[in-house]
Amino acid sequence: MKYQRILILEDDQIVAIDLQELLQEAGYETITAHNYNEALEQAKKFKPNLAICDINLGNGYTGIDFVKDIYILLPKLEIIYVTAFSNKQIIDEVEATNPLNYIVKPWNEEQIKVTVKMAFSYIEKKCQSEDILKDLSLTEYKIIDLISKQKKSKEIAEILFVSEKTVRNHRYNIIKKLNLPNDNNSLLKWAITNIKQD
Repeated sequence: MKYQRILILEDDQIVAIDLQELLQEAGYETITAHNYNEALEQAKKFKPNLAICDINLGNGYTGIDFVKDIYILLPKLEIIYVTAFSNKQIIDEVEATNPLNYIVKPWNEEQIKVTVKMAFSYIEKKCQSEDILKDLSLTEYKIIDLISKQKKSKEIAEILFVSEKTVRNHRYNIIKKLNLPNDNNSLLKWAITNIKQD
């Protein structure tokens, strides 16, 4: 991956500096922000791939508020939340923003390094999948999207108003374009793993 940029949103400046130093030593580009407004401004300029957000920022806005708003500007940004405590309500709010991970303080260096490494591995695979999807026709994309929702060929044919044979032909072409083994399960697995659900 060409750029591995991380925005650290943490209101405790010492924790932010510790995270920044740790991640810079590991080879990542980082920038810190200590509140909601500063994080929005930094994200606009820095264009991070990943944000590590403290949920509890102390003054008004939360890390969750930041994530909800930044997704409008950077919809491909991935999130790791960090917090000192958790409860069911917070977990429910966090889950609504589809984070990659959730870390409870006190964290240790190895935990942060492994979590960030896994995040960038996921981001890189997602970028590769998006590149592959560009090669599909609109109809093929619609079909693979429906496959990711576990629709059978007959159901897809009914939804798209085409014959079941046409759907099977498209499935075959998609399998070839994705270089998958020629069986329905490989396409289903690929679609479930790589197509983002609404």
